[in-house]
Amino acid sequence: MTKINPLHMRMCCRSCFAACCLIASNLSLADHPTLGLQQEAAGSITTLSAITLPKGSGTVGFESQFIANDEISDADLSHYAESGEEVHSTDAVYNISLNAAFGASDNLTVGLNLPYVSRFNIREATHHEAEEAEHAHAADHGAAGANEIAVLGDSSGIGDATLYGQYRFLGYLDSEFHASALFGVKTPTGETDVRTNDGQFFESEHQPGSGSWDVLTGLMVTRQWPRLTLDSNILYAFANDGSQHTNQGDIFNYNFALSYRLQSVPAHSHHGAHSDAAAKRGFWDVAIEINGEWRDQVIVGAERKQHTGGNIVYVAPSVRYGRDNGFSAYLSLGLPAVKSLNGIQSEPSMRVFAGVSFGIAGSP
Repeated sequence: MTKINPLHMRMCCRSCFAACCLIASNLSLADHPTLGLQQEAAGSITTLSAITLPKGSGTVGFESQFIANDEISDADLSHYAESGEEVHSTDAVYNISLNAAFGASDNLTVGLNLPYVSRFNIREATHHEAEEAEHAHAADHGAAGANEIAVLGDSSGIGDATLYGQYRFLGYLDSEFHASALFGVKTPTGETDVRTNDGQFFESEHQPGSGSWDVLTGLMVTRQWPRLTLDSNILYAFANDGSQHTNQGDIFNYNFALSYRLQSVPAHSHHGAHSDAAAKRGFWDVAIEINGEWRDQVIVGAERKQHTGGNIVYVAPSVRYGRDNGFSAYLSLGLPAVKSLNGIQSEPSMRVFAGVSFGIAGSP
């Protein structure tokens, strides 16, 4: 029977991959989950750690992400329609994902992320040329100017799965400094046939899946002190054409995090009953993160969509509770400090991460 090595389990928690997946299936930067590939249990939430899982160790987790947007009113959407602008509004986005990772070696971790994505109250401005076609639905929409507002409803379904690997090329298990490279691919496994309230297919940017194969690459650096950890990473996603001849746009993700352990856990196990109690001790971490994300504009056919893409930066305090037996629970609140979006979009007002993960240690 495999025994839990407290040191390995601590490292397993420290580098637990509980990824929020690459989901590039939306029109604007603001109405989909943030790009990231890791949750690690001794510090930051969104920022990737350069520390890999010990060989033979694994982790499984669930993560939820909620983004609340400043919705665009029907009156404003009607005004934009008068000017011939293709503008949409999404009230909120909710994403829950199942994540798993395995230490193929001490320096190579491989992982999988599978999300379920929901977008709420999607509405779009329509052109006057479409007024007659929309007139039959006006009674259902029930508001002044409804012939210029398409109330599409909610879009929910399984999103695109992401497969990834992280290779540590500097550092080892007990090092203070680590550097890693990340590589991965987002697969077109998500749903692309979800329908609106009127029975039509949502446009590709509002579907849970993108229908495209996208390539991920990135670099991570971690510096550790007895109680303090500094993490930083960059991650780039190369988007390809997917469903409905739509390219969701490349994504550049950049993060910085400083985390502090309020209560230390024992670094080594001891013999006797005291060691069992020590292995079950809990610890608390607090962190502050800066999470930045730039997205290119969406391209449909040969047309580049004006009201898509841009740059946003969150400042995110977070807290995490963990145990040496591999359990971790965390919460992070992101507040946008920089919102530089192209054209007219629903701007995010708040982002919340919450999740749990369970580590499985290999043989000592």
